[in-house]
Amino acid sequence: MVVHEKLMTVEELWAQYAGQPLELVNGRVVEKPLAGVSQGAVTGRIGALLGTYVDEHKLGEVVGAETGFWLDPHTLRGPDCAYISREKIASISEPDKYAPFAPALAGEVVSPGDTASDLRAKVDQYSAAGTRLIWVIYPSLRKVDVYQPDGTSYEVKADGTLNGGDVLPSLQINMVDLFPSE
Repeated sequence: MVVHEKLMTVEELWAQYAGQPLELVNGRVVEKPLAGVSQGAVTGRIGALLGTYVDEHKLGEVVGAETGFWLDPHTLRGPDCAYISREKIASISEPDKYAPFAPALAGEVVSPGDTASDLRAKVDQYSAAGTRLIWVIYPSLRKVDVYQPDGTSYEVKADGTLNGGDVLPSLQINMVDLFPSE
């Protein structure tokens, strides 16, 4: 006998668990653990650097890890930081609920428990949902892997400069500003 489990939708997740630190991955509820100090420090820095740039140019909003993005009916992700354009912000009819779209830019700060397959799945889900720039940030390696909409990726090392690509064209972040001093 085959038993089929019922997959949860984002709407059902909201109704049952609104406000709890959970993601929905292909219809299955996944806990989002708290960050360690290193991950939290880098998350704070990237949010501050992005937020300052976006505010100065009046481009939209930068949101933190508590913000859920509806990537498809069965997938809700909460990137460590994300950028939402001013136009997308204006389209939100229920601002207390999850964002009903993918962010323009998603930043994921890698924690010790993350696996390569988990990270690849996140990148693939963001890309499929329309996220135009994805940063996977490795605090322990002091590097960032950048994923673009055309499927290409590249690495920015500790002595390099992270840029906003086509999403935030004039954004330049010196990597030394992203990571706490050793």
